[in-house]
Amino acid sequence: MIHRQRVLSHEKPGKTMNKRPCYRRFERIVFKYAVSGLFAILFLGTGSKSYCQSFFYFENKISISPDSTLTYYTFLTQYDNGRGIARIRYTEPSSGENRLVEINLRDSADARGGLESQEHFLIDEGEPLPIQGAGLAGFLMPRFVFKMQKEEEDVFYVPDAIAYQWPDGSWRTSEMLVNQQKSNRDLKKERDLVSVFFNESDAFYLYLYAMRTSPRDPTKRKEKLYLITVANTLDSTIAKSTRRDVANVVKIFTQLTTDANMDMLTQMVIDSALSKRAVELVLAKLRPSPVDIVVFYYSGHGFRYSNDKSEYPRMSLRTSQKAELSKNNMSVEGIYKVLLTKKARVTIVLSDCCNDDIGEPVPSGPTLMKSRGPSGDYIPVLNKGVMNRLFFPQKPLAILIGSADRNQLAVGNPSLGGYFTNSLTVELRKVLYGMPENATWVSILANTKKQASWLSLSAACGDNRCVQSARFAVTP
Repeated sequence: MIHRQRVLSHEKPGKTMNKRPCYRRFERIVFKYAVSGLFAILFLGTGSKSYCQSFFYFENKISISPDSTLTYYTFLTQYDNGRGIARIRYTEPSSGENRLVEINLRDSADARGGLESQEHFLIDEGEPLPIQGAGLAGFLMPRFVFKMQKEEEDVFYVPDAIAYQWPDGSWRTSEMLVNQQKSNRDLKKERDLVSVFFNESDAFYLYLYAMRTSPRDPTKRKEKLYLITVANTLDSTIAKSTRRDVANVVKIFTQLTTDANMDMLTQMVIDSALSKRAVELVLAKLRPSPVDIVVFYYSGHGFRYSNDKSEYPRMSLRTSQKAELSKNNMSVEGIYKVLLTKKARVTIVLSDCCNDDIGEPVPSGPTLMKSRGPSGDYIPVLNKGVMNRLFFPQKPLAILIGSADRNQLAVGNPSLGGYFTNSLTVELRKVLYGMPENATWVSILANTKKQASWLSLSAACGDNRCVQSARFAVTP
């Protein structure tokens, strides 16, 4: 989350600073389920036109001499967390060898600054990887140019051009021959095109053609998922970000439980119902069975006292700055210990908030580019192997997560929400509805930590770039 207050043990809360606004239409969530005696089923609308990942196919031609041209064929997967991966096929000019190269990409937003940049680049991150052919001779590194478009309150970016870097370091824009966005459904019908970039043993190929085609599991599961979301949605400095966070978290677990054919019972402690007493009541009434899943999520102001021994933050549960902070906070690790006594099969406690003393201004970073959703209904397919390993382990599993380590602020913006929450939900969707068969909670959280840390560097914390390094523990 953006800024969650920082407090010393003998200091009073100070004044916070407003963030620059950046708005984006997102999933319409029914917030009326605040605090009630029972958990309730939460209904969620899907109004956004943005998806976790988008696929593109390009053909580009560039002149390498007065009488010679080079054509690049590119399959690009772009994620809504500022990352991408491209496979590029070309014919090496001197040898005539057919080559395939893979490169990792990242959004250049952190280098350009600004919350609503009209142009974003996907640029290389690390060395290119040869997939087919000997070496990288004749390969020119690409830079993908995306232009902003708006539809009402929706902001998204579309590919506009590809430039290539020459040996002397200069960039030359290519001639765009083909620029197509592909949906999951399109790719299932275009096996010949996919085969240009992936062989039948590649994870992406298997995901498209070997997994079941029905998104919903036909057998009703006996397990239930209890989702408790606590958020400060009234504070003007963070309200838009916390609502975005709640939307992201509810959406991923709603999609998961729907496709797994299991019940999700949701309790929200938000808006004017936010209080320490309300959270305590929810925890007291929670009665999961030994096979169930419990997820506790907090987005709001967070802080630590100077004498706190826990490495994890405290949650500020005030709806008014006039309320006494010492009587209106709870320890994230304390919540975790209470939930462990409930003895669910899987217990996850996640806080996206600052973990420092009071006094710093609100850090806010740039908005990353998101693509327009594919045309037609997009129905992703749940990877049951990954789902079973993550959420239905043979032995009890407990996870404690703090988005920022001791003495660190948490960064995000009103459009994306907290960088950590955004990165985690994108990572979960990648593994649950994608290829990584070997994904574990440790690998998911490590990737999320790396991504959120990279994003946080785009924001200013005082005179320096923000450093945000999440802390997490997975047991066993």
